[in-house]
This record gives sequence, structure tokens and C-alpha cells, in this order.
Amino acid sequence: MGNDVNSTVRSSAPHSPFPIPHFLHRHPLLRDALLWAIPALIAGTILRLLLLHYSPYAYWGADSRSFFGFTNGVLNDFYFSLSEKRRYLYPIFLLPVTMLPGAALKALAWIQAGMGLLAILPFAYFIRRVFVGWKILIVPMTVLYAGLPVFLWHEHELIAETLYFDALICALAGWAAWTSQRDVERARRLWWTFFVPFAVMVLTKPSSKFLWPGIAIAFVAVFAWRTLRWKEWAALGALFLAGLTVGDDDQAAWLLYNTAFPLTQLETPLHADYKAEIADWVRKKRDRIDDYSNEDYEVQYFLRGSDKGSDRPLWRKLMKNSREQERVYKDLALEGIRAHPDLFVYIALQRLVRCANLSDFKPDRFEATYNSRRFVEQIEKQRNPDSMVRLAFGLPKSEPLPPAPQFAAWLAPHPDSAAATWLVNYVRAYDHAGDLVTRPQGDETPIWQCRPTPLAWWLLLGIALSLVPPYLRTLGVWNVMTLGYLFAVYLVGIQQTRYIAPAWPIFLLTLGVVIDWPLRWLAGRRKLAVSE
Repeated sequence: MGNDVNSTVRSSAPHSPFPIPHFLHRHPLLRDALLWAIPALIAGTILRLLLLHYSPYAYWGADSRSFFGFTNGVLNDFYFSLSEKRRYLYPIFLLPVTMLPGAALKALAWIQAGMGLLAILPFAYFIRRVFVGWKILIVPMTVLYAGLPVFLWHEHELIAETLYFDALICALAGWAAWTSQRDVERARRLWWTFFVPFAVMVLTKPSSKFLWPGIAIAFVAVFAWRTLRWKEWAALGALFLAGLTVGDDDQAAWLLYNTAFPLTQLETPLHADYKAEIADWVRKKRDRIDDYSNEDYEVQYFLRGSDKGSDRPLWRKLMKNSREQERVYKDLALEGIRAHPDLFVYIALQRLVRCANLSDFKPDRFEATYNSRRFVEQIEKQRNPDSMVRLAFGLPKSEPLPPAPQFAAWLAPHPDSAAATWLVNYVRAYDHAGDLVTRPQGDETPIWQCRPTPLAWWLLLGIALSLVPPYLRTLGVWNVMTLGYLFAVYLVGIQQTRYIAPAWPIFLLTLGVVIDWPLRWLAGRRKLAVSE
């Protein structure tokens, strides 16, 4: 009789007028993730509301103009063009946001904050899916994730990072769901929960290219060929090809040569005339190679054409021919790398170690007037077209732009906000607790004199444990992908804290492995004892 009643309930449940409770009943892991993430959602909401209270507009940074160019072209000139450097999804995402009533920067700040809060749920799902001791770990880990300062800030900026970060968390959760499923047909369906957010990552930032080697290793580790059919492989191949169109070759060339600049081979005949004009500079940078990552900003500006030094006429002329410039940069970079691959790697490690502390992400961004000060400076120097400024602030085309003090009043309505003081102190405390290396001489410390903090040793132990079953198929392969990504992005990037930011959620989960491992061992021993 009981079986008949249960079967009746199951058959009638899909026709319930309340489908969400029924869905959560059928998916207990999702239900648990949702319920146990509530404290993190509350904490994350409070932090974001505090920031929005005294800084109601999204921050317009140095890269915002290039991301906003597509929207500006469409709405002002009905011109549809996506630059190679800023393809694809984030510039397109900004278009409907800008078409909302009011100021685009204000709507963007709220929308991206909401996206950041929603990303807590897949993060919680991963913990529930992977960890035996999830009831111990899920609340503190999700609260820490919800309050991660670098994520909190980039949600508040007109930049593609927040879309990339949120997609990363969703891809991570989708991967755990797919690889943990034993039923082949269900695994094929769940594959798309990984693939779709991963596609968002690939079509948002060029640096996603550095994830592909790790993805290949991960697919071997999880025996992907056992579940994926030609449709899934075709989608992955199409995404790989589409990802090749994301990014600017000129940008890649100058970033590569920026790293290899001190390695320029001055004695060889290759482009000898160009080398002659920079020989003194190359020798200077090579002599101080231990600190090159801190001092390469001059090289960055010069190679990008921002420094029009009159004592280097051949280089000034080269800046006017982008194709020739790309060729020369690549030639000089590759020659230097072949001659000193060890120093090339050393410079990348410098950048990585000097961005390895959360405190390298400066808390002054959260000051009440930071946004207004930086934007007023841009207004005064006329760095942004008037058409962009009008769209960003929802100003009519027929009226002149207001004076700089008016923008300052909009961007910092509470310049003496106590909430800002509290949030800056919170960020400073959180960041210092997350430091991975100690530097006796501050940022000037050579990296071989830096020492791991206890947290770094904890993290290294977690990485080691994640590379063996039962964590390898889920978190372990993502550690491999993340470490490969970080190494590559700092080889051809610059010393920038946001490049390491995608690793922090992975590292946070990896710290949890150290706690979960003994709990899993004890659970296994208990189960064995019961069976005996």
C-alpha cells in the first residue's frame, strides 16, 4: 500500500503548481547548496549595498573606453564593430545595459553586483558536490568567497573581468556536476552546464587561450571520450576556433616583447639598426633584471607608442606601421627568449610572486572619493569622447556636458561616508589575511628572498592533495589549469593583480581540501567498520 502511495505522489508531483519545490526535492544537492549559501548571500548583499550606497556609479577605468566603444558606435553612429582586443561578449552585454533608463554606469553597478551574488550559488554547489565535510566547510567558504575584495571591486567596474569571473565559477560547478555523474546519458546532458559558461569565458577574454592546454590534460584525466559524442566534440572544436579570433595580435606582440626586452640580443645582426637605438636601455634593464617586473612600465609605454622619444627616430617611425611593428617585436622577443629561456621564466615568476598577495590589490579603491577623483581627472584631460560620457551618465545629446564638480557630486554623493571607512578597513584586514608571501624589503624584495606564509604552505598541501583521488577529477584538474594559466599569462602579460584574480576561488576551495581530507578518511574508516 505504501509503495502505491509513493508512486502516486511521484507521478502527480510534476503537475504541481509549485515546480520549484518539486525541482529542489528531485535535486537535493542543489537544494542544500541554496539553503546553506543563505549566510553568504546575506553577507555579500550587505557588502555590495555598502559600496553602492557611497559609490552608486560603476567605476570607469583605463580600459573602460575600449569596452564601451561598441555601444558608443551602435547608439551614436549605428556602426557595428567589435575590435579584436575586446571581443565578444562583454561589449555586446553593455549595449542592452546602456539602453535601460537612466545612467548606464549606475545600472551596470547594480546588475554586476547581482551577477556576483548569483555566482555564490554554483560555488556552494561545488562544495556540496565534492566535499564530504561540506556541512563544516560550506558556510565559511561561501562567506569568504562572497566577500573577496578583488571580485567585489571588479563587479563595480566597467570591465570584462566580472563576467569572466562569474562564468569561471559556473564552469567549475558544471565540471563537477558532469564529471561526478556515472550515468552516461545524464553526464552528456550535464556536460553543457560546463561547456556554456566555459564558452562565455573563451569569448570574453583573450587570456582564456591559456586554459586550453589544461583543458586537454583535464579531459585525459576524466576519460572524457567515454561520455562525449561527436556533437560535444564539435561544439568544443568550434569554440576553440572562435577563441582564436579573440585578442589583438599587435597587443600580443608588444606584451611578449615587453617581457623579453632585457633579453634583447644586441650583438646579433637581426634588426641591428633598431637595437642600436635602445642598446643602453636594454643593458640598464638587464643589469636590474631582479626588479624588472617592478620597473617595466617605461618599456610598456614606449612599446605601445605612448613615449615618443626623439632620440629613437627609427622606433618612432616603426610605431606608425603596425604590421612591421608586430614583426619586429616578435623577432626580437623570440630571439631573446631562445637565448635566455631561464630569464624569460624568471621575469614571469617575478610578476606572479609580486601579485601573489591579496594585499597587492590596494584597498584605496574602496575610498568614498576614489571613483570621482579618477573620473574627474579623465574629464579634465579629455580622455573620453563626449558621446561616451553622455551614454555612460544618461545625459541628453542636446545639452553640453556639466562641469567636473557635477560629475564628482554624482560619483561621490557621500564623500565622508562612514560606510566607506568601514569597507576600506574590511578590505585591508581581508587582504592581509590572504597574503601568500612575505617580503622583507617590501615590493623591492628579489623574489628569491621572499618566503611563503603559513597560508601558502597550507595552499601547497591542498594542491598536492587535490592531485590524487578522489579530488583529481574535479578540483585537481582545475588546479592544473589554473597554475598553467597563471604561468602563461604572466609570461606574456604585465604585473597586474587582476590577472591572478581568477585563481582565488580555486585556491579557496583548495584550502578546503586540507580540512576535508581527514574527514573523508574518517568517514571511510567508519563505513569500513560498519561493513565489517
